[in-house]
Amino acid sequence: MKNKALSPKKQVSRTQGQALFAAPVGVLGLGLMGQGLVTCLLANGYNVMCYDIDRSRNSVIVKHVQKSLEQLAAEGLLSREAPKDALKRLSFAVSMRELKDCRIILECIRENLDLKRKVLGELETYVSNECILASNTSSFPISLLQHGLREPGRFIGLHWGEPAQIMRYLEIIPGRQTSAATTRFANRFGVSCGKEPTLLKQDIRGFLSNRLMYAMLREAFHLVEMGIADVETIDQSFRNDIGWWALLAGPFRWMDLTGIPAYAAVMEGLLPELCNQSTIPPLMQKMLREKALGTANQKGFYKYSKATAAKWEKDWVNFTYEMRKLADRYTPTK
Repeated sequence: MKNKALSPKKQVSRTQGQALFAAPVGVLGLGLMGQGLVTCLLANGYNVMCYDIDRSRNSVIVKHVQKSLEQLAAEGLLSREAPKDALKRLSFAVSMRELKDCRIILECIRENLDLKRKVLGELETYVSNECILASNTSSFPISLLQHGLREPGRFIGLHWGEPAQIMRYLEIIPGRQTSAATTRFANRFGVSCGKEPTLLKQDIRGFLSNRLMYAMLREAFHLVEMGIADVETIDQSFRNDIGWWALLAGPFRWMDLTGIPAYAAVMEGLLPELCNQSTIPPLMQKMLREKALGTANQKGFYKYSKATAAKWEKDWVNFTYEMRKLADRYTPTK
């Protein structure tokens, strides 16, 4: 159902929350996602203390965060203060021990199970029992990560979208041992960061959005490898169909809007023919052998120059801001 457009004032209040506490929020790991989290937290009034093992990048990170805050301000999403003032609430730790006074710490280091367990175990020896530990993992079950922690009840999964400072997306995933109090705190914290949190009832690998996305990716690879269509054609088809309605409606709302029985009829014949491969697709293996990172090194499923890669990355940020405004305008009613 179409809603009336929100006034600029209401849009800002919707995207910018209110900090719940004065203690710093810790961010552990300062890759692209970590930098987005820092920006999001500063934009919503939090003091942020971050730590990365590579401290030589701190000045570069400050410039990136400042630029992101300036973009938020230009889009009308940073009404509380000027970017330079928000940046004053950012500090860098020289060791994990310095995160000891944080109220919540967001772990977003690389996806390596042993490394995450080691870091979380060490982190737990420094912080108070009241400190919430949250992982931004996108693949490991939260119950697997919290196993062996001294205080597993205060550990939870918070899976953010990219760019974290713009998107409303946030998944909250309690593990088997996560306390109800931790889950409630995580939800309030997510709302205070300007998000619309989605809470999972059970811990499951990949959570919600990744399970949906990777089912789609598997079928996309399958269609290319079967010779049905090339990469560009599949992307074109996806953009012009699913990409056309997905921001307005999820899959179940879309079936409501377009007629449920038709989908059941298609499922009966189509589901048995969909790909159920359980290994990495050959085309993806080829990309790995060629050390393709995508736009980051101008090697991917498409060809890029430095200039075209930079343009795509810039377009992605601009597009996300536009989608944010559209999402605010068409927030579904129940």
